[in-house]
Amino acid sequence: MNGDSPTSFRTWCEAQPAASGVLGVAALVEGAVAAVPKRAWLFPGRRERGAAILRGADAERIAAARPYKVVPPGDSPSVRALTAVGVAIAGEPAVCFLGTGSMSYGNVAEAMNLAALHKAPVVFVVSWYAEAGPFAAQLAVSPAVFAASLGLATATCDGANAESVRAALKQVGAGPAVVVATMPHG
Repeated sequence: MNGDSPTSFRTWCEAQPAASGVLGVAALVEGAVAAVPKRAWLFPGRRERGAAILRGADAERIAAARPYKVVPPGDSPSVRALTAVGVAIAGEPAVCFLGTGSMSYGNVAEAMNLAALHKAPVVFVVSWYAEAGPFAAQLAVSPAVFAASLGLATATCDGANAESVRAALKQVGAGPAVVVATMPHG
């Protein structure tokens, strides 16, 4: 495993408030981090910010995790996605975590299109909450169908199973790609 401390990572995840510690996120992040080389940049959202712990950061200092190639989480999935693509176009592999609602942002679609056009080594990991109600209803097609229409490699996995996530990321390679991780309802 690429990470240095999966036990402390799980402990950190369990200690997060309910809004941050969504079911399955620990396995999703653990599987994704294990699948990519340490030289790949990680672009987490707030739920996935603990990824820095798996790269060796102290749980108390995850906001200062740049030496571990983990960008501090931001509120805007659009900025996160476009920045990840920019880093990938510059030649650095990247993994960008997105959620169900993120897929309705126009700039996320633009980021995926740019990744396809430039054959950028970026993988978008989409936490797909099928029961997301209005967010899922905002999309005409699934994230996998949308990504495939752009020519991106796609894979689906059980987002609450770290091995399934790892296998899906290994399947799509360095990208450009989209991995749709189906998350548990809860």
